[in-house]
Amino acid sequence: MEKNVQFSVPWREATRIIKKIKASKLRYFVKQMEGKTSIAFVFPKVSVSQYVYLYIIFGPRAADVVGNDSK
Repeated sequence: MEKNVQFSVPWREATRIIKKIKASKLRYFVKQMEGKTSIAFVFPKVSVSQYVYLYIIFGPRAADVVGNDSK
């Protein structure tokens, strides 16, 4: 089961996160949250094991599941 997931972080933490994500070679894109001082890292079609890895990187922040399940 794969889902699209996004994690929001403050700008000051973005550089640290990007370095860790680049090492993993996961596909992602970044979007600025409108009217906020944070950005969202969006990961398309994340498997369960990839989600666990991302959860460890981003810490206890809540992840938003975006879109539907895909087969």
